Amino acid sequence: VSPQRVFKVVFLGNSGVGKSSFIQHYCSGRFYRKMSATVGIDFQMKTLILGSTTITMQLWDTAGQERFRSITEQYYRKADGILAMYDITQSSSFTAVRGWVDSEKMCEGAVLMLLGNKLDLADGHGRKVTTLEGQRLAEVRCI
Repeated sequence: VSPQRVFKVVFLGNSGVGKSSFIQHYCSGRFYRKMSATVGIDFQMKTLILGSTTITMQLWDTAGQERFRSITEQYYRKADGILAMYDITQSSSFTAVRGWVDSEKMCEGAVLMLLGNKLDLADGHGRKVTTLEGQRLAEVRCI
């Protein structure tokens, strides 16, 4: 069945925040403990039926290393959604989110979502970014 609508969603964030794991889990239903770092860019597709509409989501997994930033910025174009991800157990990844989404290449009209990941690793002492800090950053928009 060919989709009636295709949505392009680009995942951004530092290396190691869980972008690839998140996409893999969403598309396959499996969680892989060992994932290698994405080099450049990769993508997976997930087809959904919402009501009577068939939708395909292209989930673009970008490399989190600084040396790939110019490559990943090219994929912002024509994105329907941008998911900026950080690791709640690593405050530097939270600080870096501003840099990931502060770009004139950001697609006008794209929905921007901020996602704090790795709650399962925050055993009371491991959490470095609070829910309130994440909420404040999300409210600022133009992060």
